[in-house]
Amino acid sequence: MTIIKKFLLGLICGMAILVFTAAAVSEEVRAKLTPVYVNFHVGGEDHTLASEDTKILNYKGSLYVPLRSFSNELGASVYYTAPTSSDRAQVNIYYEDDRDLALKDKDGYVSLGNLNVRFALDDDMPEIKGTVKIDKVIPKDRDIVLSILDSKGNTLGVSSAIEPYDPYHVPISQLQQGDTINFRTSFPYMATPDKYTLKVDVVKKPDWSYSQGYVGSVTGAGGFYGYPLNPALHHTNYESKLGGTTPIVVNVINIGQEDSVILTKPLTLSVEISDSNGKLLRTLTTKPFTGEILWRYGSIRTTIPWDQKDSSGKKVAKGEYHAKIVTTDAEGYYKNNPDKIIKFDLLYSMQAGIPLLLE
Repeated sequence: MTIIKKFLLGLICGMAILVFTAAAVSEEVRAKLTPVYVNFHVGGEDHTLASEDTKILNYKGSLYVPLRSFSNELGASVYYTAPTSSDRAQVNIYYEDDRDLALKDKDGYVSLGNLNVRFALDDDMPEIKGTVKIDKVIPKDRDIVLSILDSKGNTLGVSSAIEPYDPYHVPISQLQQGDTINFRTSFPYMATPDKYTLKVDVVKKPDWSYSQGYVGSVTGAGGFYGYPLNPALHHTNYESKLGGTTPIVVNVINIGQEDSVILTKPLTLSVEISDSNGKLLRTLTTKPFTGEILWRYGSIRTTIPWDQKDSSGKKVAKGEYHAKIVTTDAEGYYKNNPDKIIKFDLLYSMQAGIPLLLE
């Protein structure tokens, strides 16, 4: 199987280079559609691409085989991401032997393998990387999480929802049965256990989800002014298609380096959306949150979908808009001092908010 992998990776990488070269040159060419059966033989197995199902191009005496059809026949997954205004198109190819993906959830949704766990109590963020294969389509309201268990099976910590390692990849929720990708996820800071195991679960999405070490990914300007809790915004994509929905991600980050914060009073944050002239168009509100916000840049986050309408229900025009959090406060206590209820001032740290471009 190692020989097959090397063959596959070498061949697919070569084909990917052809794809990227063609994309970079962006020349228009004329080619013939040729009725050819492509037969290839790997590890004693026979594979065929028939021209009735896939179009084979003949250009200057060279045959060009469709990358997706060829890769899928060998069990690899191919993903294309359209070009943006700031970057070229992306093609990502993933191939894994099922025998390397031994960690499975109890309901048969996913298989995980090639897992690399990094415990960190200094400057690095605790992180798990690996490969996930979708064995059964995951419902839109579910997330994939990993639990770290001690030698007795007790849960030491639960990760945030796993996300594609490659930022150009489609979200986990859009993957289909048989798809394979590389992923990464964070988990709470903890001492490295003597012995541990990992457990994967597909769980219902909460209104607010956990993330760790999120400070480096938040978009905006300014510093962290409130202590220890700081609300901030970011968007999954600066540009949104006009007439669709623009997701706005709201975070509350605990920049404290020593203790988690437990919120006892429901926390609700409001986001104001203004036009390029500063005119307030709409105010959106999160669902309430109570519970723990972990230490060392642990955060909670939720997504508010903006339907691109103003407060009167009228669709807005193409252009750039602006979102910011309305300052509020929270009530709770430090985890190591549960008897002392205090107020936390949430001075939003990203003073400039975030831009929202509708095209």
